[in-house]
Amino acid sequence: MQEAMIPINGVPTHVMTQGCWIEEDLAPGGCKDIVVLITGNPGIPEFYKGFIKSLKEKLPSETPVWVVGHAGHVQPPKLLHAKPSDIPDKQLYDMKGQYDHKMQFIKKYVPKDARLHLVGHSIGSWFILNLLRDEEIEQRTVKCYLLFPTIENMLDTPNGKFYTSIVSWLIPVLLIFTWIFSCFPYILQFYLVRLFGIFYGIPAKSIKAVLQLLNYTVLNNVFMLANEELQRVRELDHNVIEKHASKLWFYYGTRDGWVPVSYYENLKACHPKVDAVLCKRRFYHSFVLNNDVEMGYIVADKINEMIDQSHS
Repeated sequence: MQEAMIPINGVPTHVMTQGCWIEEDLAPGGCKDIVVLITGNPGIPEFYKGFIKSLKEKLPSETPVWVVGHAGHVQPPKLLHAKPSDIPDKQLYDMKGQYDHKMQFIKKYVPKDARLHLVGHSIGSWFILNLLRDEEIEQRTVKCYLLFPTIENMLDTPNGKFYTSIVSWLIPVLLIFTWIFSCFPYILQFYLVRLFGIFYGIPAKSIKAVLQLLNYTVLNNVFMLANEELQRVRELDHNVIEKHASKLWFYYGTRDGWVPVSYYENLKACHPKVDAVLCKRRFYHSFVLNNDVEMGYIVADKINEMIDQSHS
């Protein structure tokens, strides 16, 4: 596994890869398939480390898996203790900024002759559907794998209602506590998160990712993006789904506070030919915490189907 902070759309961005690095040539003579994961919110690649490891484990050796974090969701090391006054340009971190960010990454680093497999989690699925509007990206994409997709009416979901009625009012307080927390010695931060995780189901493997999240500037960007998601993600984009149905695979949860089962039923009712499945293993929306390996294997099987079809 390789990782680094690279500039994308003017923002230092955390990128993590299994297989060849983003600036390396793909395996010569092999089939040029590339898997790019667009994260949910928070867009911290560290949360997805186990997922991409298990995903890569079942893919052909020459097929790399790349995950690109959201702009502003991981601070470069020298800014890890950013103060409240360090809040950057909002336009780079809103939904349009994140969309431009992912488009620039794909067009700059994914070879034009590669077959692109796009994996999206949560709001990452919304970004992928919108990226398909770009003709160049659409032509290079062979399949999109949309996991627990927040692509319609987020405000009306149980989690959306809880966020607007309770969490949104607590954001200023949470940001202040986060800034205070970031001033603690790292070892104290680590053990506090570990203790909290024992009671709230956060596994030890996710401590590093949680610590990256608990930074004033990062958390501010996360909340800013979440607020905009709730307002902008409204009606299902029937035109994009209908036009690109053959390139879409949806995976819905049965106990997902952001994507109720009724949204799966609505999608199937409106688009009966679309390939959509309902999780039989009762995974949560935040599958990366406890079911990342299993989910990686499921997605790898679907990607292998597409690769096998391209060989036949």
